[in-house]
Amino acid sequence: MGRVQGYLDELLRRLRARLGDRLVAAWVIGSTALGDFDPSRSDIDVQAVSSERLAPDELRALAGDLSAVPCPVRGLEFVLYAQDELADPLGPAFSLNLNTGPGMDHHEGYHPDAEPRFWFTLDVAIARQDAVPLAGPHPRAVLPELPRPLVVERLRDSLAWWGAYGGPQAVLAACRALAWAETGRWLSKGEAARAAGDPVADAALATRTDPAAPAPTPDEIAAFVARVHARLR
Repeated sequence: MGRVQGYLDELLRRLRARLGDRLVAAWVIGSTALGDFDPSRSDIDVQAVSSERLAPDELRALAGDLSAVPCPVRGLEFVLYAQDELADPLGPAFSLNLNTGPGMDHHEGYHPDAEPRFWFTLDVAIARQDAVPLAGPHPRAVLPELPRPLVVERLRDSLAWWGAYGGPQAVLAACRALAWAETGRWLSKGEAARAAGDPVADAALATRTDPAAPAPTPDEIAAFVARVHARLR
């Protein structure tokens, strides 16, 4: 994790250089925070909050600053929120959504309504529970507690997206949704799949470590995702 920590240190240095005292807080989420990080397949997921929305030119410059840091794993998923846009009724509205790194397509998003909102609602909900602070207070002191009906709605949106996408990852995402619905806690996808106790989940999880392992069939995947979707109330 030494290379990852050095990478995070440099990201934070560039965030502070660009935002100054407008940087409210920053933290790591995703597999790094949930104990499921694997440098061979995982991304680094970072969120930050600014005290105000940055001007478009500043956002583009920040995207360039962060993209210029060589990522030691598959890629970086970075999201910046302005503090007063976290409580948007449709779910947190980002200022910048950046994907960059050697193993992913480069993407810079500046318009929250142009991208599926469920990604950001769920990530903020997860960050309130489990995150590794990089600067400022823990996200529980910064992020609003999202209403359960909104989280359920966005989980259903996510399962509709994953159902169309297919593949073992759809099963793992459904397992995480199911674990939250049943326990109120967010688990890593791997932990949620193990907790599901279902042959389809076991098969999907096996493909993570052995790409040659028999994967669930498309019909099994669709049926599993549909069952979870029906249980989200």
